[in-house]
Parts: sequence; C-alpha cells; structure tokens
Amino acid sequence: MKNNELFCLTDVLELMLDAVCVVDKKGHFVFVSAAFENIFGYLPSEVIGKPMIDFVYKDDHDITHDTVEVLLSGESRPRFENRWVRKDGQVLHILWSVRWSELHQVRIAVAHDITERKEFEKQLQYMVGHDQLTGLPNRMLLLDRIQHALTKADRSAVELSLLFIDIDGFKDVNDTHGHLIGDKLLQSISQRLLSCVRSSDTVGRLGGDEFVVLLNGISEREYIYNIAEKICVQCKHPFKIESLILDLSSSIGIASYPENGTSDMQLIQYADQAMYRAKNAGGNRIVY
Repeated sequence: MKNNELFCLTDVLELMLDAVCVVDKKGHFVFVSAAFENIFGYLPSEVIGKPMIDFVYKDDHDITHDTVEVLLSGESRPRFENRWVRKDGQVLHILWSVRWSELHQVRIAVAHDITERKEFEKQLQYMVGHDQLTGLPNRMLLLDRIQHALTKADRSAVELSLLFIDIDGFKDVNDTHGHLIGDKLLQSISQRLLSCVRSSDTVGRLGGDEFVVLLNGISEREYIYNIAEKICVQCKHPFKIESLILDLSSSIGIASYPENGTSDMQLIQYADQAMYRAKNAGGNRIVY
C-alpha cells in the first residue's frame, strides 16, 4: 500500500464514530482506532497487547468466548452483541461487526455503542408492563407473571394463591374530592399493599381501585389468610392525602391453585367472585 493511501485510510479511521479493533488469534489487541477511546475510555496504548476479554463484562465472558470459537472455525458471525466495562466503570452494550481474516490471522471488528438504545428499550418495556400511576405491574405483566408462576408450580408441585382486592369507599372519595386526590390515594394504597407482601410476590393493578396480589409457593391457608388480614388492617388505617383524612377499607377474595383453577383467568375469576361476596356482605372482610 502506498503512503498516500495509508494516510487516507488513517484519516478515515480517525473520523469514524465507531471503533475499529484488530485482535490476534490469541485474543490480544494489536490495533484500535481513535474512536476506541471515545467509546471505552482507554487510550490505544492502554489496551494494545492486552487480552480483549479483560475488558468484557464478566457475565458475558462465556458468550464472547463461544462467538470467538465460531469465528475461528470459519463460520460467519457478522453481528454480535455483548457488554463491556468502560474505564470509568460504566457497563456498555456493544454491537459488533466482526470477521476472521485467515490471511492475516486476526479478527477485525467494528464496535458500535448501543447503550442508549438498550436503555430506551428497557424503559419502553417497563412502561408497557407497568401501570403509569402506581408503578405496579399492569394487567398484561400480571397475567404473564401468573402464567409463569403456574408453570413453575406445576413442575414443582407447589401451590400459589391470588388475592383480589377492591377498595371499599374509593368511588365516593373520587366523586367527592376529584381525580387528583383519587390518584394520590391509589398511590398510597399501592405502597401499603407492597409493604404487606414478600419481595418474591407480585402486587398488580388491574384498573380503577382493583388490585391483585400473587403469592408464590405458599400452601398454608393460615399464612395466606394472615397476609390478607394484614392488607385489611393497612387499608383500614386512615389515609392522609393533602389536608384530607380518608377512611377506607378493603374487600378481599382469595383463590388458590390448583384447588380453584388451573389457568390465570380461572384463578382471577374465582378470586373476583369471592371478592364480590365479601363486598356484598358489607366489605372490610376476606372470603376464601
């Protein structure tokens, strides 16, 4: 290659926003372009001659080694994602375009930073599966978790239970004081429900003032009933919303797998019917 061609190639590499990396057969860096420092925070002199895997996020070592083996076997793997650790400790998501050069016995790869895109996708996924007012799982995510719990329960021969909760008196508060107070009240109720369950359980909002609690791996009815009683007590304590003191209660219906159903909708329907029996009996009570 002529000198002027080499200079032109160097200029192009310096202008690229993506980083070009060359790694030898033993996995050591032999070249990185100027963009490497912008993305990963390391100067070329800090990585040349060092193992590439040292800069990969630990949990992605295996998948990275597997991809390298595929490349060295001659199979094409033009696009590949893994995580790297930037010099400042930040974890980056990197999309690689990579190929093995048999002639030069090196891997030539171009790194594109997709961290921002991954974070946006994560936020979007959270928004799709969570209630925007309370931050609790919404109907879609709640049904998904129930289905997964049922699959696990079926494999492990364990039980699970659902609590269907309706807030007595919420409609009157909403009609009397407006939706802004009603929304703040729902947020407070959500926090109280979360305080009554384990981190392995799920509290979800179906809509309005209806909530569902998924209790995993509990077979003792007494323990399930105790949790429901705890929720009743929490909902019975007065709520202070701005300058208002609001007195409410809760009606709770309980359904258990496999006794009351073997699908998500069967269990929700059964727990819903039990809740309505509690409500029709005057509220502030639990029906199993």
